[in-house]
Amino acid sequence: MHQFIRFLNSIRTLLVWILITTLLALLISNRHHKSGTFNWMTPLWADQAGYYVYLPGLFIYHFDAKSFPEKIEEKTGLGFSLDLEKNKVISRYTCGTAILQAPFFLIIHVLAGILNQPQDGFSGIYHKVPDLAALFYCILGLFFLRKFLLFYYRNRTVWFTILTLFFGTNLYYYAIDSTGMSHIYSFALFAVVAWLTKMMLLGETKRTYLYFICWSLLFALIVLIRPSNILLFPFLFCLDCNSSAEFIQRVKRFLSFRVILILLVSSFIVFLPQFLYWKYVSGSYITDSYQGFGFSNWKSPKILELWFSPNNGLFLYSPLYLAFIAGMLLMIKNKMRNGWVILITFLVATYIFASWFIFSFGCGFGSRNYVEFLVLFSLPLGYIYSLIPEFRIGKRYLIILLIFGLSIFNLRLVYSYNRCFQGGDWDFKEYVSFLVKIRKYHQTLDMKGLEHMAPENEYSKTLYLQAGKIYYLKYKKAVVRTEVTLESKDSEAALVLAIETPDTTLYWNAFRLKDQVPDGKLHKKQTVEGEFWIPASIPKNATIATYIWNKNKETLTVSEFDLYLE
Repeated sequence: MHQFIRFLNSIRTLLVWILITTLLALLISNRHHKSGTFNWMTPLWADQAGYYVYLPGLFIYHFDAKSFPEKIEEKTGLGFSLDLEKNKVISRYTCGTAILQAPFFLIIHVLAGILNQPQDGFSGIYHKVPDLAALFYCILGLFFLRKFLLFYYRNRTVWFTILTLFFGTNLYYYAIDSTGMSHIYSFALFAVVAWLTKMMLLGETKRTYLYFICWSLLFALIVLIRPSNILLFPFLFCLDCNSSAEFIQRVKRFLSFRVILILLVSSFIVFLPQFLYWKYVSGSYITDSYQGFGFSNWKSPKILELWFSPNNGLFLYSPLYLAFIAGMLLMIKNKMRNGWVILITFLVATYIFASWFIFSFGCGFGSRNYVEFLVLFSLPLGYIYSLIPEFRIGKRYLIILLIFGLSIFNLRLVYSYNRCFQGGDWDFKEYVSFLVKIRKYHQTLDMKGLEHMAPENEYSKTLYLQAGKIYYLKYKKAVVRTEVTLESKDSEAALVLAIETPDTTLYWNAFRLKDQVPDGKLHKKQTVEGEFWIPASIPKNATIATYIWNKNKETLTVSEFDLYLE
């Protein structure tokens, strides 16, 4: 009977994971199905392309820079560079993320051949490589995080903790949106090594050394992906440590010849591809690929900005982190194991992150460096959930509603954020604009049906707005939306916004339509949207104009234009 119940529980758990996987796949697909290619909305742009370039570089072009597609570094946001004079492919990022993406790259590469698509590593279907990889590693991370938390809390508490952690923090953004960034991959490895650490501490298996070999290889990979990830080590080393005597015993065991040998060999194996790449690029097996960047704020760390700035401040973008701190303090107050080590890790990590030359770490969502450390923070969150049944019913529902509200806030911000903060470090108006879209003006150009642009047409009908009509409004951005039907996958037609006076052009910018129209959506009506950050002051005699520039005079169809000022 017990075996049958266990079997039913296993089937139920399997179905839950299938459901979670399906949900995540749909969320990722929905987020990127209109991303197109070669634009800032794709997962092969800027830093993400810098992580990824190792794969086409190795498997397709054999690190021959001259054989790469022309200007591909510009088309992917300059996340890497091609030194054509020295024939070198240059990326400042380490190859750890690419190692984890490699199986999915090879699958997509084979699939591209089967589907008769270009096998160039960058176009079309290759933009799905980070999406598939992120889906796999997100599930892997959540799976092992659950196994780890089950050592501490009941099953229901663990599920609540995992769901809250995912939907309520910037983990969601890096699993669903920026799938090519390193954080979701680090998160998965953090969860696996946390579980392996607990298994080794239990010491109930003859496979302890096998676990340690796996642990060593994975931890070396964690550090290769992001060197700052080494901050995980004190937590793992001190996990469930009950006394100073036990700590000393762990130190002695860790310093044994066998353990040191395994760590050194594992680290060498994992770092060998990076050493070889650095030798290829610089002539030296070890080099500083981040020259010109670094931790330049050791004496004046930007902690306040890191936590509270509208420009990616941790608590403003994912305020649920405040609950983690509350959980740490409760663990310390109630003399629970691991409370102090998690809090100290958080504070040390904060000091180091705040010492980076740019505290916001560029474009991103919240202080993204904390994402992988959510594995640690899951323990204090789980502790809060474990205490809830002990509270009075009013306090119990208040805490649940608060956590739910913070999670909804996180999701609201994720889906309204434009992936890069454009204001100053303390520009709260810009931050609020993500939460409350204040559209100060709206004008429509009704095409009275569809405008079929024949080859002889270079420009569509134009929506004009006289600046004198809106001089009293304060706005920073123009959003233009239109519906188009493209016929060619090589279309160069562009959505243009220009600001002109009778004497000169004050502003001109354009978005290629094809960048938001996937190959599979050709010959179908698609909504295209462009965001234009316009000059601060526009004279009253200026005219704002938006239109389609049919550069190659191809056949396409356009419907109405909508112009919003925000």
